[in-house]
Amino acid sequence: RQAGARRVECLPSVVDLVRYHVAPPPERAIFTIGWIGSPTTAEYLHQIKTPLAEVCGDGKSRLILVGSGDVDLPGLRPDIHHWAESTEVGDIQSFDVGIMPLTDTPWSRGKCGFKLIQCMACGRPVIASPVGANNQIVEHGISGYLASTDEEWIQALATLRGDFARRVDMGKAARKKVEREYSM
Repeated sequence: RQAGARRVECLPSVVDLVRYHVAPPPERAIFTIGWIGSPTTAEYLHQIKTPLAEVCGDGKSRLILVGSGDVDLPGLRPDIHHWAESTEVGDIQSFDVGIMPLTDTPWSRGKCGFKLIQCMACGRPVIASPVGANNQIVEHGISGYLASTDEEWIQALATLRGDFARRVDMGKAARKKVEREYSM
């Protein structure tokens, strides 16, 4: 618009809903926090290492990292999975919640929130930093939570860990959001 374009369209990142299908979340004793990305984006996990260590410290939660490579998060022993296209959806379906922490920088504000869209398409609630596109993707309190502080991350994780029905409801709302706005 600033350059004088007559028409400007926003094309969101989208997923194939046949590939990213919902698998009913299992009700299990260990709450599974999942993250998917690459070694270069794994740095964002360091900003929430304290909340993750607190929530995982009692043995009732675990952290799965897909595609991160080796990550040193003091106080945590994450299960690290190699990323592969053939196992990506199954990895996401093994999460109880998907997370997307970000720092508020120009680079992060330009990210498309694809990780959130993938998790939500699989019927999983999400927790994300309120940065850039994350603010449009996550409907706070409906499809997941937006969290800025350690306390907000801990509260969101603890709430979802302690309430299976809420996880299921938020996962359904997340899937509907993707069907409406982020479907191929």
